[in-house]
Amino acid sequence: MLYPDHFPRLLIEQPAHDEAEAAQLTELAQLLDATDAPTDVRDLAPTVRGLFPEPVYLVGCGSSHVWLHRATDPHRLAIIR
Repeated sequence: MLYPDHFPRLLIEQPAHDEAEAAQLTELAQLLDATDAPTDVRDLAPTVRGLFPEPVYLVGCGSSHVWLHRATDPHRLAIIR
């Protein structure tokens, strides 16, 4: 659950693999900047899945975040809190 003044933050934890992935991450950051603060950040998961589709990426939710992994890498690519 987010506080009313708390907008989702994108934390990129690995460098982009290539230019296409860099563009996807930029698009995600711009989307988050343009989005009103959701009541629950996990509501953003379907949008993230649309930008980072399977089978190349895995997107999931924790108690108050959305995580993003490359399917071939056990380390998180990014997280939205």
